[in-house]
Amino acid sequence: MESNRIADILNYKGQLFRITYQNLDYYFRVAKPAKITASTSEIEILLGENTYTIEREGRMWIFKNAELDNDFANAIGRLICLRYRL
Repeated sequence: MESNRIADILNYKGQLFRITYQNLDYYFRVAKPAKITASTSEIEILLGENTYTIEREGRMWIFKNAELDNDFANAIGRLICLRYRL
């Protein structure tokens, strides 16, 4: 079931984002871009072959239930906010 969901996201024709963080390039997609509004507090992204959720805490973005760098989550969140004019 999970692999079908990832395959759907990979096959999604939406925008592929690129971010440079600590001199490395990363590519990710927003899993449900139509659901992003100014009041959005959680965004599901596909990074590599894994899905992660970033959530807003005040003006910062952090990874929810993941042991990843929260500065990286904040950089991703800011990029999405710029793209969707949040």
